[in-house]
Amino acid sequence: MTTYTSSWLCPSNIALVKYWGKRPEQLPMNPSLSFSLKKARTRTTVNLGPSNLRRLEFLFEGKESPFVARIEKYLDKLSIELPWINDFSFEISSENTFPHSTGIASSASAFGALALCLADLDRQISDSEPEGDKFLQAASRLARMGSGSAARSVYGGFAWWGKSAVLKGSTDCYAIPVSEQIHKSYFSLCDAVLLVDSKKKQVSSSAGHELLSSHPYRESRISQANQTIEKLYELMQADRNRMAFIDLVEQEALSLHALMMTSTPSFLLLKPGSLEIIEKIRDFRQQTGLPVGFTIDAGPNIHLLYWQEDQEAVRAFIRAELLYHTESGAWLDDRVGDGPVKL
Repeated sequence: MTTYTSSWLCPSNIALVKYWGKRPEQLPMNPSLSFSLKKARTRTTVNLGPSNLRRLEFLFEGKESPFVARIEKYLDKLSIELPWINDFSFEISSENTFPHSTGIASSASAFGALALCLADLDRQISDSEPEGDKFLQAASRLARMGSGSAARSVYGGFAWWGKSAVLKGSTDCYAIPVSEQIHKSYFSLCDAVLLVDSKKKQVSSSAGHELLSSHPYRESRISQANQTIEKLYELMQADRNRMAFIDLVEQEALSLHALMMTSTPSFLLLKPGSLEIIEKIRDFRQQTGLPVGFTIDAGPNIHLLYWQEDQEAVRAFIRAELLYHTESGAWLDDRVGDGPVKL
């Protein structure tokens, strides 16, 4: 029996406008906009073998992982449209270039890498070569089925996911690249991830998405997210007002946490250290006039956003003022990346 193999390196991403709330099949309630990271990546290899062997073996950083149950469920779901999945056994090995629980979306890079492998294996088995952007679109759609934010990780630079009248070709089914529309200055954006608390979150992202379904502010949130992404996308097509960019990104991040605090049940995900860092970032911005700001995913860790040209001043600020509020002085420095690599 013919065997097949595929290996990919896929980045995580950080959303500037968040995907929050989902419909069945991991379809988003609102469009989102993100950039891929350069250093925070997942390396995954998938080997297909004879179907009479163990159905699925999954090793994460060389060890068996409980994540195998989620992958098995994912493969079962995909076997409806990729029936060849039922004809093979799977050996999957995966590892991250970044530590776990650092505020970086590991599910985005993990499912992005796995989906790229599956899309690659599909074209090997079918002996076909998708035209143009079709391969990455297919990988993005497969990634979405595992983790919504993973849909954006298959692209380098900036990606948009979710149907919107603002962007031609946008769809809920897969993300699309928008780097060609973004001003070149935004490709020097950096992301310093400040680890405030590595403990397991009170509520998973999936459960958080579900809370929006019955949230009293659901429709307002959807409307707000659409307005924010429209303003941000227009702003990022030029380099005229970096402070306005920072203001929009911060408002968007805090609105997500406001939703969590006003849901039923409610959750307070920010820690005292998170709030201290936010205050100090704003004070630093006011004192220096530098366009430095933050975004936050559904957790306590802060992503400090800044331009590479301000790196020296910002890194000095982080070491002098912010590391005191992090867990054991832990932080990671990253920036806009180029996207996945086939190994």
